Amino acid sequence: MRPLLQSGLLRRFLFPALCLWLCAGCSSLPDSFAPPPQRPPLEVPPGLPVGYFVYMGDPESDRYIVQGFASMSEGAWRWAYEHPVLRFWGPDMEPVHFFMDFAIPERTFRETGPVTLTVSLNGQVFDHLRCAQAGQQSYSHEAPAALLLKNAMNLVSIQPDKFWVSREDGTKLGFILVRAGFSE
Repeated sequence: MRPLLQSGLLRRFLFPALCLWLCAGCSSLPDSFAPPPQRPPLEVPPGLPVGYFVYMGDPESDRYIVQGFASMSEGAWRWAYEHPVLRFWGPDMEPVHFFMDFAIPERTFRETGPVTLTVSLNGQVFDHLRCAQAGQQSYSHEAPAALLLKNAMNLVSIQPDKFWVSREDGTKLGFILVRAGFSE
């Protein structure tokens, strides 16, 4: 044993192993936490004409449109005209947020300047969104529980205060909608 200690071979391996063993004994176990409360995912009951949200590129998106949108999808989006209104099934949970992904095109923004979108739920205004620049934008706001009809049809109006007016046919263009609806 003596020649092994003098050779340094054992010291080279024994010392690091001893340090690791001592350090491992000094650490404490992490605190444990209870898992967060679980909720079922938002699922639309079968047989309903509409759900909680819509993508404008979806072939079934016409079901969600009440008025004020282009009749055909422009791909993954649609133009909103005067008085755009959508309909959604109201989820039975709280809190619920209304969200939308939309765009104010640079070409229309040059003529209109900043645009304010007034968002209403079932005929009652609950927010004003000022769009001070052109481009793609996302919006999310808690839907007031007093205005949301749970397990029922809800109407959402997104009224622009300014429009770009076509010189050729007088069409009034407000904004481009990509998707909208309710989420947790």
